[in-house]
Amino acid sequence: MRSQQSSLLGPQLKPIGILGGGQLARMLVLKAHEMGVPVAVLSENDDDPAAQVARQWFPGKLNDREKLASFIKRCRLVTFESEFLDAEVLEALQKETGVDILPRPADMRLIQDRLSQKKLLVDNKLPTSAYLQVDDETQARDAFSELGGRVVFKKRRFGYDGYGTFVVRTPAQLETFLAEFSSIPGREHGFIAEKFIPFKRELAIMVARNAVGKTLHLPFVETLQEDSRCLWVKGPLKTNAKLTALAKSLEKFLKRIGYVGIMGIELFDTGKDLVINELAPRVHNSGHYSLDALFEDQFTIHLKSIMGCDLKPPRLLDKGFAMYNLLGRTDRNPQWRLTNDIKLHWYGKNENRRGRKMGHINAIAVTPEKALAIVKKRAIQDFEL
Repeated sequence: MRSQQSSLLGPQLKPIGILGGGQLARMLVLKAHEMGVPVAVLSENDDDPAAQVARQWFPGKLNDREKLASFIKRCRLVTFESEFLDAEVLEALQKETGVDILPRPADMRLIQDRLSQKKLLVDNKLPTSAYLQVDDETQARDAFSELGGRVVFKKRRFGYDGYGTFVVRTPAQLETFLAEFSSIPGREHGFIAEKFIPFKRELAIMVARNAVGKTLHLPFVETLQEDSRCLWVKGPLKTNAKLTALAKSLEKFLKRIGYVGIMGIELFDTGKDLVINELAPRVHNSGHYSLDALFEDQFTIHLKSIMGCDLKPPRLLDKGFAMYNLLGRTDRNPQWRLTNDIKLHWYGKNENRRGRKMGHINAIAVTPEKALAIVKKRAIQDFEL
């Protein structure tokens, strides 16, 4: 891979290409604007959240090889907002065009499949739950027994926000799962079965490595999921020996595999151990607080990482912060009131529906708990979704 480090940036450069037009791509575009870095977006519709704010927008499906090739050739380097793309096609196009795609398609390929992601964690001696590969009903029954009768079945591919995840705690629930097994979309890619982890709370951390090898991590945060979607995030967590050691291990992990960009890591805190649940090779919902809580946010850090710019440890703007996701509750047009104790980040989606992420709000305060109280109050009182 060629180093992307450059002493000068400016509009004379080819754009950084972003594959995808959702809210993550939108926030990448907006931060690139602030940095004076030209960007281009490839997505299907001109009213996609990122297309609305990108000067250079190109229509196309992300599985269209010809459209991908044409777009990539226009760019100085390319990144993405979702790991669920065809990594083999992207690897081939990277070689054909000579344009770097970061994080590397090889890393995307390993992480987008939950089985190879698990192997990656185990091979690098990172803490994760026991697991087994499941390709048929017999293996599902065996896994249920071998893993202690409390199991989480996950589709190996295309699972997110709880989609493709099945928690099975009893023999009766196993029979229900098996009755649906053959008709589950994506079943042809197989499953993994993980030992169920009873946790006290869920945590997350963002870790980054730039194109010249420097790493950093953002603060550990606590997250709460509702209906398998992130509802809120608060932090920073008080540091302790376990958190410090894990952060160092994760930075070493990114160095060891040669990863470039930012990575989201979700964890379980059992009260005794920290267990990694999932990796995401991109900017992540659990890092949205950074837009208003840190001197540099996750989107800026990701862009700087892939361009080979210097990285500096994050600096908090207050002692506590919180983020609250604004999830659709109806199909009506949203309405809201703005106050001066929160910052709204609206995604520009043209259709509201139940459970859809429409935006998020951030707050900072003297403690994480006070910041969380602010965003909870505002989300309930001032937003009609």
